[in-house]
Amino acid sequence: MKNTHMKRRMIISALAGMIMIPGSAIKASAEEMKEDQSMMPVAGIESVLEECYETEVKENINLYMVPTDEGEYLNMAFSDTGDFTYIRSAPDENSDWTGKLYSDSAAEVLEYLDGWTKIRSGTVEGYVPSDTLLTGKEAQECAGNYENNTLTVTAYMLNVRDGQGTDADILTQVGQDEQYTVTGEPVDGWYPVKVGDIEGWVSGEYVEAETSYSYGESKEEEEQRIAEEEARKEQEEQAAAAAAAVASTGQAVIDYACQFIGNPYVWGGTSLTDGADCSGFVQSVYAHFGVSLPRTSYEMRSAGYEVSYEEALPGDLVLYDGHVGLYMGDGNIVNAMNEEQGIGICSATYTTILSVRRVI
Repeated sequence: MKNTHMKRRMIISALAGMIMIPGSAIKASAEEMKEDQSMMPVAGIESVLEECYETEVKENINLYMVPTDEGEYLNMAFSDTGDFTYIRSAPDENSDWTGKLYSDSAAEVLEYLDGWTKIRSGTVEGYVPSDTLLTGKEAQECAGNYENNTLTVTAYMLNVRDGQGTDADILTQVGQDEQYTVTGEPVDGWYPVKVGDIEGWVSGEYVEAETSYSYGESKEEEEQRIAEEEARKEQEEQAAAAAAAVASTGQAVIDYACQFIGNPYVWGGTSLTDGADCSGFVQSVYAHFGVSLPRTSYEMRSAGYEVSYEEALPGDLVLYDGHVGLYMGDGNIVNAMNEEQGIGICSATYTTILSVRRVI
């Protein structure tokens, strides 16, 4: 009976050593073991190990002795909570929180406790209730739901097509080092992506695919993110207010310019009533609002500042090769067209646009 008892004690000791130092082995000579045994009270060590085994060690045996085919999911967990759960500094609901584990977060398991799990997620480390995590086999089965699949463009310019293959129509193009989210499973080496409002396919030969996870956020990171979001919101509101002011003034410019529709076109003229050429018309309209512009359409390409055609507002200058007009909105310009048509309205895209300039 005594020998059986001693064997059990030695097995428990060996297990405890394996858990404390996973993957390592400690060898001791018979003399060393006898010396250690003679120095340690058998009953005291027995009770300590049994108590340890029954609590934390038992849980950690499950952690380190899971089947090897689970691979990376050995110490991996995913959140199983609502919007978020607090990551706390101690395994206690009353302890300070150090961060938040969001509903889409992954984490590394550091230790299992009674009802709590110590984790590391991103830069934050602490304790969460064990029932807010998916671990082990559950983590392995649901890992795909937490994956973020992205593509980084490696080509200088890459076509986004409406199907798999180079015969499919081109929807748009993306540039080098730009990143996009994969929206589904690849087909024959082509990946489905979403670029703005456009959904299409890109060739896998010209992208690098990467799978990543979202992680928790520390209290300091959350404070910084909120501050940045508020600053960005304020900037957007200021920009919107400025755009509204520009649009209001620009509309006044257009309203004034449209009074002269039907008046004659005169080469070299600047009179809104007796006749003007394209640049003379634009120059004279803006002069009414106290804005001084260059005399020729070529010089006007340097006036104000550049905006894209998609960003064009009423009153912007739309410049072409040897011509200029005032953008009205809805894809039209008012301009001094030619001797036959005089001052009138036409499509802004009637020919190639070289520049759009905002001068107010």
